[in-house]
Amino acid sequence: MSSNPVSNPERLAAACKLCGGATVHFMERSGFEIVRCGECRFMFALVPQDYDAASIYKDDIYFTSGGECGIADYDALWRRRLSHFYVPRLDRIRAFHPPARLLDIGCASGYLMRAAQDRGWQTAGVELSPEMRRRAAALTRSPIFESIDQALQSAQRFECVTMFEVIEHLSDPVGIMTQVADLLAPGGILALSTPNCDCPGAIAGEPINVWFDPPEHISYFAADTIRDCLARSGFETLAVEGLEHYCRAMAGDLTFPGWVTAILAPFRRNKRLKPGGLLGKMLERAYHGRMDLYRRTDPADLPRTDVMEVYARKRS
Repeated sequence: MSSNPVSNPERLAAACKLCGGATVHFMERSGFEIVRCGECRFMFALVPQDYDAASIYKDDIYFTSGGECGIADYDALWRRRLSHFYVPRLDRIRAFHPPARLLDIGCASGYLMRAAQDRGWQTAGVELSPEMRRRAAALTRSPIFESIDQALQSAQRFECVTMFEVIEHLSDPVGIMTQVADLLAPGGILALSTPNCDCPGAIAGEPINVWFDPPEHISYFAADTIRDCLARSGFETLAVEGLEHYCRAMAGDLTFPGWVTAILAPFRRNKRLKPGGLLGKMLERAYHGRMDLYRRTDPADLPRTDVMEVYARKRS
């Protein structure tokens, strides 16, 4: 495996999916070649021409298997981890638009939609998995579309679209995001999150790999390329913020204020504090879900964050 570009005519022939520029080899991961544009720096995995990126997520087992592709227990992951990061984004959205109509793309079993309803939003969802569509519809009593195309055909338009951990799964991000813009009412808000592939841990993929992970994650963004992608899709970016220590949290580790970390340092000796212990349980109750320990809004802090949170407005 190499992270250095190499001179190969076949690799140079792949056009960038954002700007159309020439790409060069960046690395190989899980049998897939990943290339980087020499002009805009966007990175993506080379997949077969007939590759159906959506097929992975149409299989209901994706949310229960924990196999090569998928999540072992989505419900548990939502309760223990995802809800603490996803739900606060609904409050961040209010800085840009009051509650109205919200479409959650990749809604899974509808937990985020239900939280949005509690905050005054009328909701709808898009979900590829038939079983998750059924569950989301039962939980929220809202329309759940099986694709973005079906949502567009419904003629419904929304003041907000949320897409958390979705865009990195798309083989044609500009094409799909252009469709997402069409789903928004004039002046509507887009809120998305995606791994920050410029962060220090991205290439190593530690402690868990949310970055270069084909065949699931096939489009790889940094702050400049996500802005570029949205601009080409009809959006004006309003804010790019980040989550530091996100992957540590997903792996089950705890993040504390600096003063707590300093006190614990002599006892931890660089080892992980297990939440199962008495002290770990006490600290987890005190600090689990404290978004101020993770969210970084200063642009100078963004390069070291694991995940980007992006807010954009549809251009008129």
